[in-house]
Amino acid sequence: GLPWGSVSGEVFDVSKAKAALDEVHFGMDDVKERILELVAVGSLVGGVRDKILCLVGPPGTGKTSIGASIAQALGREFYRFSVGGLGDVAEIKGHRRTYVGAMPGKPVQCLKATKKFNPVVLIDEVDKLGRGGTAGDPASALLELLDPSQNAAFLDHYLDVPVDLSRCLFVCTANDASLIPGPLLDRMEFIQLAGYDLEDKVAIAKGHLVPKALEEAGLTDTKGVSFDDDALVALIRGHAREAGVRTLQKLVEKIGRKMALRVVRDGDEKAMATRPE
Repeated sequence: GLPWGSVSGEVFDVSKAKAALDEVHFGMDDVKERILELVAVGSLVGGVRDKILCLVGPPGTGKTSIGASIAQALGREFYRFSVGGLGDVAEIKGHRRTYVGAMPGKPVQCLKATKKFNPVVLIDEVDKLGRGGTAGDPASALLELLDPSQNAAFLDHYLDVPVDLSRCLFVCTANDASLIPGPLLDRMEFIQLAGYDLEDKVAIAKGHLVPKALEEAGLTDTKGVSFDDDALVALIRGHAREAGVRTLQKLVEKIGRKMALRVVRDGDEKAMATRPE
């Protein structure tokens, strides 16, 4: 079931990569610049490898979605798995086939799911990795996976044959870099994501959060339903002061649901008023 030798044809077009990043993410100029550098270098040397990027920032700043945007910019497949609270080394290295219900580890499952040997692999919440115990140390297993000098012959216990993972582009995310084990720190290049200020949040809400919330609430065809800038500013200053926009997204969605309820009630009242006796 593995796609032996099959790889995606990479795209190294800086303008298209910039357009893909700008479409989904507002601001983040430093992060976008680093990704465009990655694309530019890939176009000159003929490929992107041996880079382990780690996106560090507060919750809700778009770390996970940036990983998907990197895959889109490069024309690669995308696969995400979280290692938050992971305490079993078999999740990375696979189970030996002598066990009932044995299965390969996440890296091999990634290849099977994407059908390519060069996907962008997002390892989420790497700072919350389990510290090991009777089931082994998953942080040590990640060393072999992320080390460019070792992952060309990654050995999964279930397959028991070397698998070349050197063509994968690994992107990690973390909220606090100080909690990442030291040996893993040495293998990563950190990209810091700062929180959004008031103007950024208003622009993100107008460009992304509000249209999505109105669509999910079924209000796209309803006239007179909108958010003005003053309302968004009051909402952000009074209730969504965190660095990211996740709380703001929840509040906008909540308002959208309440507006949907009001629209339906008004429609029912008008229908009752015009109904003949």
